[in-house]
Amino acid sequence: MHQFEGQSVFHVSVFSGNYGGKIHAGTEALVFLENESLTSEQMQSIAQRKDIAATCFVWPSEQPQHFNIRFFNPQTEIQLCGHALLAAARVLYEEHSKQSTDANPIEFITQSSHINTKIDTNHQVWIGFDPIAIEPTAIPVWAEDCCNIAPVSASKVGPSNGYWIFEWPEGFDLTELAIDFDKLTFATERALIATTRSQVKGFDYDLRYFAPQHGVNEDKATGSANRVLASYWKSKLNQSKFKARQLSAEGAVIEVECEGGKVWISGKVTINA
Repeated sequence: MHQFEGQSVFHVSVFSGNYGGKIHAGTEALVFLENESLTSEQMQSIAQRKDIAATCFVWPSEQPQHFNIRFFNPQTEIQLCGHALLAAARVLYEEHSKQSTDANPIEFITQSSHINTKIDTNHQVWIGFDPIAIEPTAIPVWAEDCCNIAPVSASKVGPSNGYWIFEWPEGFDLTELAIDFDKLTFATERALIATTRSQVKGFDYDLRYFAPQHGVNEDKATGSANRVLASYWKSKLNQSKFKARQLSAEGAVIEVECEGGKVWISGKVTINA
């Protein structure tokens, strides 16, 4: 924990680790614990000064164990950020453990939803999302202009500023995919999730995540994308637990479970000294 302009701030690494002899750096988040909400302008100003994938601000709500949370990157506010939620959950559970041995579940209140959390018997933190509907559709005509190699299928998820899922055939190396970010920004408001079934032992699917419309050409590690992909791959692979590789330059490993009507996301979370 560090002090920043009189506030408690935690620097947290998420979705990192050494798997199969390969280092996955994952991504980072700054977690600010506040007594009350700052203004949007204050939060954006702080995030702008930090070259971090996500800066989140957490403050108590009127209900015990319920916390308000908002997310910002240096350019704009993020409506939902999975890795920042995991980072904030780990910080809060660690802080509460200093005061009590009871690990009561924490719930986050975002701008648009309530997010459940839990700790399993291995002291691993999970965040739970409601499943989201996926609509298979024709591959849009602009896909060939935006992608150097065309996908084999497409689906839409959520509202007009939601997601596209593009799938490539089994055996395709997603690191060979190149995206024209300017053309993607012009073509659609939706972020693009690229995915294929993994060929690496111990992993179920691979992904990359592109959101130039929201200030992130390619994300290092994206928890919320796996909320979407869990439902997508659940029907294809007929299973409810997954381990995913995000093939950004940094690399990330995400664990996913579909249980109790929720999609649970987890991974290695480390609070840096």
